[in-house]
Amino acid sequence: MSGVGRSPAATILEFFRRFDAEDVEGLLELFADDATFSMILYERELRGKAELAEFFRMHLANWRTHREWATSVIVDGRSAASELHFEGVTHDGKEVVMDNLNVWDFTDDGLIQRIRVYADTAPILAALA
Repeated sequence: MSGVGRSPAATILEFFRRFDAEDVEGLLELFADDATFSMILYERELRGKAELAEFFRMHLANWRTHREWATSVIVDGRSAASELHFEGVTHDGKEVVMDNLNVWDFTDDGLIQRIRVYADTAPILAALA
């Protein structure tokens, strides 16, 4: 099922479930075709499902194991914020534990239009160096 018909909170929880399961095709179903994603770790805003798919596959390939989940979700209309807790181990055994804040915008029909990730990127940069 895509994001259509889901509440923003349910879509956010489903996003993390699919991300944790490495279900890239399932993740893409939750996004509008022209959705955007930005994170300070990357130098530009990603736009559209093709760029999102490339990013998700590249990011997931960095981890031998990973687990992430929303520790809180706040919704206001078609916008939301969620705290995320991430735990991962790189292929060479480096552990990363971090928290971040995601800000979400949704289309009228419940698809993800935009995600902005605010995080201390030092733990990821150190582990992937």
